[in-house]
Amino acid sequence: MAWVQDNLPLVIAFAIVGWMLYARVVRPKMLGIKKMTAGAYPDFDEAHTLVDVRSTGEWNGGRPANAIHIPLNEFEQKMHKIPKDKPLILICASGMRSSMAASIAAKAGHKDVYNFAGGFGSWCAAQLPRK
Repeated sequence: MAWVQDNLPLVIAFAIVGWMLYARVVRPKMLGIKKMTAGAYPDFDEAHTLVDVRSTGEWNGGRPANAIHIPLNEFEQKMHKIPKDKPLILICASGMRSSMAASIAAKAGHKDVYNFAGGFGSWCAAQLPRK
């Protein structure tokens, strides 16, 4: 116990890193969430729904051309609008919020869920269509 008290900042740092690894890597794999990369997206020829879960300000600053907007803080209440009969691809700025949304969607019964790796920055770097 004394060691924990003497090293509390280190213990907290390890707990935060552990939680982040669990949330971004372990949990999505357990739920069957797949990763979509900017390089693979143009070849993904299956009809799908692309949902941008960034804030309204981020959305207004630029977005994937074919995305619909449901901010993460509204996602659980509005995801009933997303069809479950085709793949769902979620995107945010970095991949963290879309990972959370992907977990929510997978738990709610969406079967084919993808998290867009690298977020909107990756989308832009790959010169994918945007508004």
